[in-house]
Amino acid sequence: MKSLLPLLFTIGTLLAQDSPNPQDLVEALYNEREPAAFEAAHTSALKGGIAQQILVESRFLYIVDTGDNAAIAAFLPNLEAQALVYSADDSMAFPMRENFFAIVEYARAIAALEKNDTALFKKHIMEAFWLSPAQSGFFGKLVDDVRLRDAMDQLKIDMTRTLNPQDPKQKTQSLKAYLGDSPALLIHFWSPWSRESLESMPDFYQTAAALKKNKIPTISILPTSVPESQLAANEFIKEQSEKTSAPWLIDSAKGSLESAFRVQAFPTVILLSKEGKVLFNGHPASDSFWQELQSLAPGLEQPDAPIRAEPELPQKE
Repeated sequence: MKSLLPLLFTIGTLLAQDSPNPQDLVEALYNEREPAAFEAAHTSALKGGIAQQILVESRFLYIVDTGDNAAIAAFLPNLEAQALVYSADDSMAFPMRENFFAIVEYARAIAALEKNDTALFKKHIMEAFWLSPAQSGFFGKLVDDVRLRDAMDQLKIDMTRTLNPQDPKQKTQSLKAYLGDSPALLIHFWSPWSRESLESMPDFYQTAAALKKNKIPTISILPTSVPESQLAANEFIKEQSEKTSAPWLIDSAKGSLESAFRVQAFPTVILLSKEGKVLFNGHPASDSFWQELQSLAPGLEQPDAPIRAEPELPQKE
């Protein structure tokens, strides 16, 4: 009998190794964001007996992170079905019923957007705010995105307007002159007082160089005429003059492009058609930005993110 004990111990150890830790399965669901890795984590969690509440929540959050509104709308029936059997005991991300019902309303709001039903969108997004004020930042971003989209759809920029160069020795030109015979013009908004803006400069230089090879010009605009900001920008540009050929310009004090494009953060990039219509407005790391660029220049490839040194931030006096 004693001779069987080592064998039984070995079998028990192997069985334990074959049974994944539920905590590990759940962590993978909420952390994996590469599509194949997430699907593998979801399959493992399903086989491992992880609660349906967690499976639904984690997939919803995964879809949200992809930024695919159509996929969120398509997932709405799963959220509505889970709402009928919601379990606070099983929930990891939405521990109160109102929290979970709020994301159902959020998904309904997105489904309404997909159908261009603004009135229904407002109804469901207001209900989401009411159910879960704690998630107002999340819901508010969607409202901001919708307002920005609607504003950009109606906006048309006069391409004959001019902007002063940061260097007064350089020639003042119109947006049309910078565009030339290209299909679009990239406008890059930045600030010397924004850490993210300065940290992203190496990415901007690579993007501008890649676009230049594909006959899409770039200009960089300082969105303020405040003297202190211009001085800080001048100090920064002095050290960057050889890193990009993109012109450094200053926004108009009145009727600014910053206001027209509703710029709220730096960096922001605007892809402007030759007719003055907005093709993209947002962060330069956005997948949709590169998709729009590649529709204009099919051979364009997104540069790899460069290794960058910590930037030295200009200081306000």
